[in-house]
Amino acid sequence: MPRDHAYPPDLARFVEARWPRELAPLRLSSRGLEEALSVAFQASLTTEETRPTRFRMLLTPPDQLPELGVPNQGVLRLRFEQRRALHEDELRRLAPAAPFETSLIGVEEEAEGKLAIWGVAHSGPAWLAPTWGGRSPVPNWTYDPIVHVTAPGKIAVRSAGRLLGALERGLVVDATVDVFESAWLPALFEDEREAIRAEHAATQRESVVPTLVDHSLVGRVSQHMLRRAIQLIRGARHGGMLLVTGAPNSLPRGLRLKYRVSQDEPSHRYGSLQLEIFETLAAGTTNPSVGWDDFVASSHPRLEELERQVFELSRAIANLAAIDGAVLLDKRFGVLGFGAEVSADLPPPERVLRALDSDGAVRVPDDVEKVGTRHRAAYRFVNDHPASLAIVVSQDGSVSFVTRQAGDVVVWEQSVSP
Repeated sequence: MPRDHAYPPDLARFVEARWPRELAPLRLSSRGLEEALSVAFQASLTTEETRPTRFRMLLTPPDQLPELGVPNQGVLRLRFEQRRALHEDELRRLAPAAPFETSLIGVEEEAEGKLAIWGVAHSGPAWLAPTWGGRSPVPNWTYDPIVHVTAPGKIAVRSAGRLLGALERGLVVDATVDVFESAWLPALFEDEREAIRAEHAATQRESVVPTLVDHSLVGRVSQHMLRRAIQLIRGARHGGMLLVTGAPNSLPRGLRLKYRVSQDEPSHRYGSLQLEIFETLAAGTTNPSVGWDDFVASSHPRLEELERQVFELSRAIANLAAIDGAVLLDKRFGVLGFGAEVSADLPPPERVLRALDSDGAVRVPDDVEKVGTRHRAAYRFVNDHPASLAIVVSQDGSVSFVTRQAGDVVVWEQSVSP
């Protein structure tokens, strides 16, 4: 039997039931919330001069925002002299003036129960820090609902960054897939993580009070570097693929590498930056270990410079993905080459499973015929190289992580904010 699809009224009831009333009241009526989500859903199906309609909609009265708002700390509110009725065409027309990454369309429920667009609020991009990578704090200036419209039929409701509910593939969900929060992804890099920790420990042998590196720091710095590279590839709108191999000293079987990179320090700069980050943190403390929280809290100017260098390395990797073929990395994110082609002679997997949660506890068979050439190449590669990882960024901005587990090729569609 065909499954029942969920629609905005279902999402509205879902969000109402989960609203964090201990933090703030829900200012909209049930009818108002349902109407706001229905209009946002309809707007998601429209385009403006061939551009998809993407926006964030802030459901709060303008007087709830500070008069002297500061972008990246609060919001700079711009109120219209004459309000506009909330309608999908108004949202479509306003969306280009309120870019998803930096602005919101302000909507309020008026006394008579009607919804009106009161203006535009400029937030700045600081709220994107968890997605783009980095240790910058995420500002919170409201608990009122913010509706994210990211693709046709795809809307989500958040409060202070917390996802309350979303429409995904015709289903209402209360959690998105974030492989960076999974257990399987760090496990895939466990040996490399231990090797870099051992290298840093070797530098501490002459110290009176040696300071070791916690697992959290090694993993999180790498995660943020990878997040930034993925987002830069997405932002370029041409798609790309990253292949991460567990065999750094030889070209993986079935791979033709058009541009090989010399294996010297610059191509393995990320490892050098990691060690310097660890050493800088260790030099500034007498604690027995340093972790991610120490990195976040530190204001050492050298650490700020090193973080910028890590992000510039992310940009360099993303740039290599701009041409046909994949970027080939080792598991310590050394650059082996780019323009890599996966041979069609590699055997395809007998089946591909799509994970429905971050850890892959729930999986369903995936239709290989419905995916593009990048995905099929990724499936063949990880099927033949079980310890590897493929990250596929499509032109539409979707991101897939592919690896092999217990003999099956498994794919995760990573949830991304912008």
